[in-house]
Amino acid sequence: MPAQTEIIMSDQYALCVLLNIKPEHEEEFARRVSENVTETRKDEGLITFNYHKVVEAPIWILYEIWESKKHSDTHRLKPNVQEFFAQAERILAREPEIYQLEPSD
Repeated sequence: MPAQTEIIMSDQYALCVLLNIKPEHEEEFARRVSENVTETRKDEGLITFNYHKVVEAPIWILYEIWESKKHSDTHRLKPNVQEFFAQAERILAREPEIYQLEPSD
C-alpha cells in the first residue's frame, strides 16, 4: 500500500486573533465574517478556520490553522480578504491582537 502524505504538525501555521468590534458595527461585522468564512474555507492548504463571538461582549476570536505559513500568506493576499481588512479601522475599536500558536504536547 502506498504511503499517505502526512502533514507534520511543526510545519503547520496557526493563529489566534482577538478582534474588538465597535458596538455600532457588530451586525455588519457578523455579516462580513460569515461571507469571509465561507470563502476562506475553500482555500488551498486550510486545515481549520473558525470565528467565535464572546458572549455578551463585542469581541470576536478567529482561530485558523494552515498547512504552512505560505498558505496563510496566499490567503491574506486575496482581494476579498484585503477588502475585509480595509474596513478594519472603521469597524474595530482597537488594533487586533494576533498570536501565532505552536503545538503543545
